[in-house]
Amino acid sequence: MTTGTVPTETPGAGAPPRARARVGRRPLILGIVGLIVLAALARFGYTYYIDSTFYVSTDDALVDSNMVSVAPLASGTLATWRVRPGDKVHSGQVLGQIKPTTSSVFVNITAPLDGTILRVDAKEGQVVAQAQALAYVANLDAMRITAYVDESQIHKIHAGQAVEVTVDATGSSVYQGTVSEVLQATASSFAIIPSSDRTTSNFTKVTQRIEVHISIGSTAGTSLYPGENAYVRIRTA
Repeated sequence: MTTGTVPTETPGAGAPPRARARVGRRPLILGIVGLIVLAALARFGYTYYIDSTFYVSTDDALVDSNMVSVAPLASGTLATWRVRPGDKVHSGQVLGQIKPTTSSVFVNITAPLDGTILRVDAKEGQVVAQAQALAYVANLDAMRITAYVDESQIHKIHAGQAVEVTVDATGSSVYQGTVSEVLQATASSFAIIPSSDRTTSNFTKVTQRIEVHISIGSTAGTSLYPGENAYVRIRTA
């Protein structure tokens, strides 16, 4: 009778290797996200501090010009008209002629300043009145920015301060300017219809704004137009 030997298993033999401990990814991702959020908050806080301490900003601003109307000095029939929108004119240039109702001598209509014709309402043959606006002209080479600053901030503003200007129509382009003038009255003081009536018992206090003029140098060759919205950032310290 043959006697066999029963093989004995060595403890641990043939068992799969124990997996190494792995660092969880979730805490790592959360940590990175937390750092990004903290960095963003720190940047926001720093920017807010700089803006509130060293600058006065407003988006209540626009590209402004010395636009004036072209008007006849006499009533009568518009016999001739020689210009259209976009034409450049010189001060004193004859733009049209009026035939007065009481005379046979023609009266010239002239340009009041050097500039560009922006709009024309005149039509040859129409009867016009003295001082009636027939067209509008402005010097587009020397425009400025007009901004309205809250009364609580106006004490920080004075002529000569540096200004950064952006215009909605030109995107991120920055125009460097200088405060040239601060009007010595609130904007509502010049309004035809007052924004509030202090004589009534139901008076509501309204924050007033003061008009500030900003020079941005020559605007010749730019794509700026009168009336476009602007954002200004005035360095106060």
